[in-house]
Amino acid sequence: MVAPSFDSLMKSRSLQVIVPPSILVEVLHLPKSEARERIIRALARGQRIRLPTEAQSMSDEIVAEVRRTRPVWMRRMPDTARVWFLNNFWTKRIWRAALEDSDPMHEYETHRAHLNDELVETQRIQRRDFIASNFTLLPLTALTVTPNPEIPKSHLPGWPGEPVEAWRVFCCVLFWHQLAVIGGRAILTKEDATFAEWVGAYVDLSKLRFDPADFTRFWLYDVILDSIPRNWLRWAVNLVQLEVKVTRGNPADAQHSTYLVDADLFLTADARYVSVLEMVRKSSPFKFARSCLVDGDRGIPVLDRLQTALQNL
Repeated sequence: MVAPSFDSLMKSRSLQVIVPPSILVEVLHLPKSEARERIIRALARGQRIRLPTEAQSMSDEIVAEVRRTRPVWMRRMPDTARVWFLNNFWTKRIWRAALEDSDPMHEYETHRAHLNDELVETQRIQRRDFIASNFTLLPLTALTVTPNPEIPKSHLPGWPGEPVEAWRVFCCVLFWHQLAVIGGRAILTKEDATFAEWVGAYVDLSKLRFDPADFTRFWLYDVILDSIPRNWLRWAVNLVQLEVKVTRGNPADAQHSTYLVDADLFLTADARYVSVLEMVRKSSPFKFARSCLVDGDRGIPVLDRLQTALQNL
């Protein structure tokens, strides 16, 4: 097995390996059970640091900003039992289940593949519009937007109309939908209410959605960029992906990007993803893991390729 030799290599380099749940979920899509389970064993065993989900980390950033700027939205008593349950599921139970038998989890993810396809198709449409408009993305920190006059003011109440940073509008629209819309109806529709569960454990979502204009002001004027690096990175990667060919791996790559603030080094054989990350890095307001491109030639043993990549740093 390669895993023990890999662990020895990491130890010799004084490197710690961190494994986010998003990597496990991506592996679960592999159709061949034997290959899938071999990778899962390598991910789950040995000296590994299991990170919380990107949804939890992104939500924690939002909760901290709500606590700072809108304490009236906070719940009197946080639902710590719910937080423990969710965290235990994503850092322990899901890994144990994958080690025992990954086939049911593979089938579940296969049934959810249409959600990924919808995201990819949306991005393809955006890329066509992006190319047609000859739009310039970089630097990301200078990218601002103004309201489209054709869209009713009720879409983003509380926005007078002056230019604001693009990431603010993206996050405002995304999290109003996740926290106010889906969070308010998921019990009936059975939609994925992941963000509403994490944020709702600390924030009273009924108070949050009571004044849509104040929610808009929260995102457009009060949230501090330095306080939400994971949310910004996911927005930035998702946007810069429009500069290159859209692939089915794009949604997962955007997911993985939220963990880059937790690491010093990110090794991958995906040259396209590295190019996206390096474009983001040019205008990122904060540091994130250095990208290290590994040779993708499968005719060369993987450990040899990893060693070469590390030696070239």
